[in-house]
Amino acid sequence: MTNIERLIHQLEASGRDVFWQGQASDSSIKELETLVGSKLPASFTAFLARHGGGGVVGEEISGIEDNNPTLEYRGTVYGDTRRCREDYGLPSNLIVVYLGDDDVVWCLDASDFNGEECPIVSFNVFTAVKSRIAASFGDFLEEYLTLRLSR
Repeated sequence: MTNIERLIHQLEASGRDVFWQGQASDSSIKELETLVGSKLPASFTAFLARHGGGGVVGEEISGIEDNNPTLEYRGTVYGDTRRCREDYGLPSNLIVVYLGDDDVVWCLDASDFNGEECPIVSFNVFTAVKSRIAASFGDFLEEYLTLRLSR
């Protein structure tokens, strides 16, 4: 994740309003996996362990806030996933990593988990159609950071 860490440092130095939820422990990540009903990909668990979630304020990546995976706040993986499953019929194989104000939902697609990684998909809450947007969370995160640095 060296390129991602470099991009994170650039984003933090850019003057943008950036917020990180704080490091998540291995036990918190394991508990989150139990709560969402799926193993999480390596690139996402590494991100959670290092930053917990977050990013540019108003566009944060869902995570584990205060090392507590059971929090159901907006901006937490568990809270966003549970909310989308209940309110929008999000399939159980999708785990929310981004829930935008306009109901844009980007998810890990655990149905395509290869033991190490799984793709990121967008889920249209109105049509229940999913579309692949990145091969892995690492690819998604790199694009997320690059796009925010270019603004």
